[in-house]
Amino acid sequence: MARHLAPYFDVAVFDETDRSREALSVGAEWRPFGEVAARGIVVFAVPIGAFARVLERASPVVRPDSLCIDVCSVKLEPVRLMLEHLAPTVEIIGTHPLFGPQSGSEGIAGLRIAVCPVRSARIDDVTNFLAERLGLRVFKRTPEEHDREMAHVQALTHFVARALDELHVEGSALATVSYEKLMRAARLVSDDSPELFRTIQQGNPFAAAKRKALIAKLVEIENRLENSP
Repeated sequence: MARHLAPYFDVAVFDETDRSREALSVGAEWRPFGEVAARGIVVFAVPIGAFARVLERASPVVRPDSLCIDVCSVKLEPVRLMLEHLAPTVEIIGTHPLFGPQSGSEGIAGLRIAVCPVRSARIDDVTNFLAERLGLRVFKRTPEEHDREMAHVQALTHFVARALDELHVEGSALATVSYEKLMRAARLVSDDSPELFRTIQQGNPFAAAKRKALIAKLVEIENRLENSP
């Protein structure tokens, strides 16, 4: 993220792990937590499990006129937490870049990002920047609309891909196009962190129903095959 934003902003970053050398390599400053949280625009890029703790630590120094943005893979819970912990004058926008280091490794122009306006007078400025400067395809959703869509678009996809990856299904010289696409999906999630997978599955209140429906359908299909003449 810092690499893509550095040409347009004075970017300062902080992480619990010392990544100062990496930050410098992409044109960002490595600064203390309090200085980063006191910037005019603050992007919270942390796992959902740590989000409340980070917000509690940041809220005393977040400027009352700042714009705070999150990039979690779910939206209802991080938005709720930002509304709970940040001052009522702080502007809030939820975002979900629908790509990651692997899928965006060859450039992000043309890729999708979901934007959830919560309370901000700068929503048009943000969406215009994302579309015109970064070349992203921007889709506005409410947090609930986002999570409902992601329950099948992302949670179900990652659930199936994770299963394929853990089955260690191998490539084949006889692979069909559909098989290669399944293998590609499995490879895309193989490097995802356990925290990201848990966020996608457990942080989305609509994901469990989709998983259970898939499992029930698989059992139904298996039973039909076993009982067919």
